[in-house]
Amino acid sequence: MRGRAIVLFQPDRTFEKLRKKYDLKIKQDKESNFLEKWYLKPVKDEIDFTFEQLKKVKNPNTKKIITIILSRTIRSCRATTHADLATLKEPVTSTYYCGKHGKICKPLFSIFSWWVRYSKDTVKRLQEFERLRTKTYQICLRGDARNIDIFSALEKKNPEFAKLVKRQKIKGIFSSPPYVGLINYHEQHAYAYDLFGFKRNDELEIGPLYKGQGREARQSYIEGIVQVLNNSKKYLQDDYDIFLVANDKYNMYPTIAEKSGMKIVNQYKRPVLNRTEKNKSAYAEIIFHLKEK
Repeated sequence: MRGRAIVLFQPDRTFEKLRKKYDLKIKQDKESNFLEKWYLKPVKDEIDFTFEQLKKVKNPNTKKIITIILSRTIRSCRATTHADLATLKEPVTSTYYCGKHGKICKPLFSIFSWWVRYSKDTVKRLQEFERLRTKTYQICLRGDARNIDIFSALEKKNPEFAKLVKRQKIKGIFSSPPYVGLINYHEQHAYAYDLFGFKRNDELEIGPLYKGQGREARQSYIEGIVQVLNNSKKYLQDDYDIFLVANDKYNMYPTIAEKSGMKIVNQYKRPVLNRTEKNKSAYAEIIFHLKEK
């Protein structure tokens, strides 16, 4: 006979005894925003303290680096199970049986270990980048890719660079657009919106999770990506190259290419082997190479 093992897990009584013994306050008093809901009180207190110290930093470059370290740190300190890192479900305030690791895990009660890890890693990456960097210029523009005027936006940032781009135009694009109805991208970074006061633009998101993956949602997604590509073409060279990474299980990208006046000249399969959530099964993405039709 073949049997199936069933694992039953009860809440950790030792943890609860220690919490009561030392009068530890785990949950926050309110859950009116992301930081209050998804961070245990000891963690939130440390985040607040670190953020106040960050405000005192005078050097702007140092401040930017510390901001990145803090952002990376708090993303890893959310009070969620390891199996639900990609899509948050319910806050965790005690030990739990971890479906991802197959053992008893606990939520974090301090940011310190991640703060140290990301501090070292960020400095290491900056040093490596300094060794590899060349005399090129990079710039980040914020805006809606469906209608942003790249030339005008560049002129505000760097007039000389804007002149060069207007004269030579842009050779190509490499991007990974959002996947239709799969991830709540704004909620994934809600900690940064709350802590740093960034404005949210949920209503502008292409293929948002709340719309699902039905016919209407897929059609809306297609139109959104087409608008992005058609707007981008105004700033591209005639012989441009566009590479888009997609998990196109609904076969939408041939339609997207057609509606954008483009053709798919090649497809490269890319296996995805490491995932944050419980499901460890690998799947393949496709890198679509598009050119003018």
